Amino acid sequence: MRIYLTILVFGLALVFANTESSAKTPDWQVSQCLAALEKLSKEIPPNAYESKINVAEALEKVSLMLELEQKKPDSPLLQAFQSSCSLYQKLIQTQASNQAILDSILQLFEEKNKQIQALIQMKEAIENFYLEKSSNIARDLEEEKERAAMTSEELKQKAKQREDSLKAEAQAREAALKKALDEERKKAEERQKEAKNKLNELQSKLIMVTQDARGIILSMSDILFDVNKATLKADLKTSLAKVAGILSVYQEFHVIVEGHTDNTGSKEHNLKLSEQRAKGVLDFLVEQGIDSKRLTSKGLGMSMPIADNKTKEGRQKNRRVDLVIKDKSLKNE
Repeated sequence: MRIYLTILVFGLALVFANTESSAKTPDWQVSQCLAALEKLSKEIPPNAYESKINVAEALEKVSLMLELEQKKPDSPLLQAFQSSCSLYQKLIQTQASNQAILDSILQLFEEKNKQIQALIQMKEAIENFYLEKSSNIARDLEEEKERAAMTSEELKQKAKQREDSLKAEAQAREAALKKALDEERKKAEERQKEAKNKLNELQSKLIMVTQDARGIILSMSDILFDVNKATLKADLKTSLAKVAGILSVYQEFHVIVEGHTDNTGSKEHNLKLSEQRAKGVLDFLVEQGIDSKRLTSKGLGMSMPIADNKTKEGRQKNRRVDLVIKDKSLKNE
């Protein structure tokens, strides 16, 4: 459905461009669309996934239009994109508004359901209290009668049977717990596999997707930042918006953002720059609706190279920001 909406949006925009070429707002620039979309992305509810995906797609098209605007400022595609951007904004706002209304309804329903469940639990607790109390009294009386009638040997045998019974129960509970943990681990591994397949779509010359014992690793080249600065470029924001969309679906994932540099420059400067870049990526993910409790950032400077710093190519590989993504169910491994 989202693909059809995108085709419809650009189809309508092209019609407007061919039939009403004079409708373009004077001095309109693609950067205005970028600013409007970035503002919208901050206002979207965290679970408005369709809106987030449409924002990510729109930002990707904005990136292409910015390049076209620089090369061919009179291109009719720019006129078409102005209408397309407006339609995108309306579509995203409508989806976000619908999600907010649905969230409000679900919240009211959940609060009502919690009240009902609380009353049910209170009733059950009272019933269980009196039932357990009466059962304990009856059991104690019965055991007292049995002890009075038993010899010393019978008491030992009874104690042994009770001990064996308790051991069996403990083993059964331990086996059930192990089975539950194994099932949870299997689910976590399946989630991580599904997420990696989605993240593989971001693979490019500037973004590498790998996996090791720490989890899924997204390595982003420093070319996606301004030179010797922590400012995120538009291409990086577009890719991170898509990552945020995937993280919104997989709520069990935690992310460590690591900043790395080569050995050029002082240790102090590299450490500070790596920390700033990692923090910049974390802040952008938070702006996209990802809970900050799921995110951690740290700068490692030149301490973890993945290539030889003696070559230009090796130094470029070492200048990177890594996203280490892992299911919280597997974090202690």
